[in-house]
Amino acid sequence: MAVVTAAEARAYIPTLSGDGEDATLNTLISRFDAVAAGFMGYPKQSSGAVSMESGTYVEHLDGPGGRELTVTAKPVVSITSVYDDPDLDYTDSADLIAASDYTLYGHEGRVVLDYNATDASWSVGNRHIKITYVAGYTGGTMPKAIQHAACLQVAHWYQGRSHIGRTNLSSQGQTVALQTLELLPEVKKALQPYVLATSWVG
Repeated sequence: MAVVTAAEARAYIPTLSGDGEDATLNTLISRFDAVAAGFMGYPKQSSGAVSMESGTYVEHLDGPGGRELTVTAKPVVSITSVYDDPDLDYTDSADLIAASDYTLYGHEGRVVLDYNATDASWSVGNRHIKITYVAGYTGGTMPKAIQHAACLQVAHWYQGRSHIGRTNLSSQGQTVALQTLELLPEVKKALQPYVLATSWVG
């Protein structure tokens, strides 16, 4: 499901009525997702997409020691597998951490080993951890502030299509500076609380 629907974006464009431009709006919504996700620090999903929508991530992390492990993309919906392997092979079942041995705090992106886990702590070492997980927002969990930002930006892009690449407009002897088509300041402000603290290493 997209960040917003074409109908929701259309409500921010008073000159539009009917759904005749919905294909264009859907394209702009998809591009907003990619641009905004990049601004917010989302890494590439396994599919290669950069998106704040729910998708699968495979992340290799340095073994932190202690009981807590933090992943990059949030919120985490589910964990597919976690390997803690000093040999960096990530296939030995002995290195697979059982789901019953940890607790996921999805909004924080934290994976915490339980006190009665088979391993008392994560190992320490370069890229010892391989974690495959699903993270991001779905239509039902997409924050309203992000949806508002999407509608603002899509409306701006839609209405500014005629002056792509131009910095000013001259008419009847007057020159007016045009607003660029990058993310609007108010859009960046709306997205700022959802910017990720990045520790992504591929």
